[in-house]
Amino acid sequence: MFEKNACSINGGDSEQWTWQEYYNKRRELEKEGVRVILVDMINDPVTDSVPLSNSLFKGEYPEGTYFVLYCHSGGSSGHLQKQLVDQLPQYHIVNMAGGIGLYEEDLPRQKINIV
Repeated sequence: MFEKNACSINGGDSEQWTWQEYYNKRRELEKEGVRVILVDMINDPVTDSVPLSNSLFKGEYPEGTYFVLYCHSGGSSGHLQKQLVDQLPQYHIVNMAGGIGLYEEDLPRQKINIV
């Protein structure tokens, strides 16, 4: 399913969410019973992510599931997102803008005073 050039910088104009949008939309969608799966493309897992694999899209998740792909910068995941949209019309495929480089845990920020 994945071509050898999937790791590319050609994904910049894909459908994207920021990390904050991901957290907000995930909460909203899951309240409606829609699955949202965060997909790790770079073997750098974050909270609630699953690793990318060919079997990930083979029926384990119901139609309408959102797969949110992240890589290092958003370029490779955007390139792959554009390929998967046509191949998997039963799912929503979204690219994480900025990739892991802009990752923010879904927790309140605390100010740290440096003396």
